[in-house]
Amino acid sequence: MLFQRLIRRLFRIRIAPTAEDQPLPAAESIKARGWRQWSCVARADIPWVRDGASHAGSGNGTDGTRLLVVTQSCDLVHPDYGNEPVVEIFRCESLGPDYQPDGNLTAGKNPRSLLVRLSIAGIDSWFQLRSNGRALVPRHRLATIDPDASVVVTDAAVRILQRWILNRTIRTAFPDAFNERTQKVRSKLESRLKKGGASLLGLYIKLSSWDELPRDQGYAVDFVGLVDEGLDREHRKRIERLLGEVARAFEETDGIASCDYQVQDEEQASLNLLRTHRLFPLDFLSLGDKSGGDLPPLA
Repeated sequence: MLFQRLIRRLFRIRIAPTAEDQPLPAAESIKARGWRQWSCVARADIPWVRDGASHAGSGNGTDGTRLLVVTQSCDLVHPDYGNEPVVEIFRCESLGPDYQPDGNLTAGKNPRSLLVRLSIAGIDSWFQLRSNGRALVPRHRLATIDPDASVVVTDAAVRILQRWILNRTIRTAFPDAFNERTQKVRSKLESRLKKGGASLLGLYIKLSSWDELPRDQGYAVDFVGLVDEGLDREHRKRIERLLGEVARAFEETDGIASCDYQVQDEEQASLNLLRTHRLFPLDFLSLGDKSGGDLPPLA
């Protein structure tokens, strides 16, 4: 009899429903609340959003951490949860307004880490995004909260974020013959960029052929370095000297027919550049290049 009463009592126990078991709020509420790409989750709502994330790392907002929505606005406010069930977010670690950034981690050059300035209550402050700080969150969780109005992602920051996300998904693959011929000179390029390439926004390369060439045929190489339009003359000349040294080193390499270079303002670079040139990978500008700077493990 006692055993039977215990069994009946167990069957009467109900598991408390989770947030995901409740009826979903109307997707139209996401747009009505003002969510769009580059919105930030308010600090008080970070635990609620992180609770539904596939992985959002550490930080609950009390340490200045922010969650940045990177999903495109049309997908973010889509009326059907079935077609767009999740949003993509990145954890932004606060470094403060007085932080002195490593130029090799700015402008989207490093695919694993980005330093970018966001405006918080009218004060520009540095934040760090890492590749392992990406998470997918059920989209309906944004339908019941408002974005953080105190955070402003400027147009300049948007361009940097777009470049970083793009650089993470597009990697240039070189012919094996080109890699073998330029292995030593690319080490020189990497060394020069680490020391003096902080002002570069991006480096693009064009080869005369992207096919495997026989030893008796040389590759013609063309580099284009992009810099900010407001870069002062002295720093621009440094970049020009740097690329000049690299170009001469490439030309002295067996199997390289020629190497040209130029420096362009990012705002003046045409779409034709993207058709003729490919992004030169700058993966070597990584946190692991510095003692104690390895990427943290997934939380």
